Parts: sequence; structure tokens; C-alpha cells
Amino acid sequence: MTVSFHKFGDFFPGTGHIKDIGVGLGKNYAVNVPLNDGMDDENFRGLFRSIIQKVMEVYQPEAVVLQCGADSLSGDRLGCFNLSVKGHADCLRFL
Repeated sequence: MTVSFHKFGDFFPGTGHIKDIGVGLGKNYAVNVPLNDGMDDENFRGLFRSIIQKVMEVYQPEAVVLQCGADSLSGDRLGCFNLSVKGHADCLRFL
């Protein structure tokens, strides 16, 4: 199971549409959460917690691997979100 929170829109590599749920034997093992510019800690926290809670309940994983991109942090030149280090840390604490 993969869960991806990422920028919404038409950009490289062109994947990550909310309807992209996997194919073949991997069908229904992908959740894509495209986000609009300006996402902040409070809004992200609500999305992250509700989605991850459900994924954990359904799949009951024995291990979780996180890849937290720094381009989601406020002020990053490549990013367009307004998350703080505390916002990222809150997600880690939740898991």
C-alpha cells in the first residue's frame, strides 16, 4: 500500500491523480491525495490523520516507511505549501 500526499495539477511526471489506485495485482493498493497550493499545518493534519487512520485500520501494516519531502515546507523555493517542521513532526507523532 502506498499513500501519497502531493501537489495537485499538471506537472512532471504526470502521475498522482486521485483516480490512480494501482493496476493489475496492485489495484486498490495506492491512495493519491493531490493538494492545492498553500496547504497549511492545520488542513494537512486533518487530511493526514483521517486518511492514514483508515489505511492503518484496513491494512494493519507491520512496518511503515515515510518519505517526507522538504518542498512542502513554507518558504521552500520549489514548493507551494505552507507546512512547518512542527506540522511534519505532528504526522510522525500520530503514526
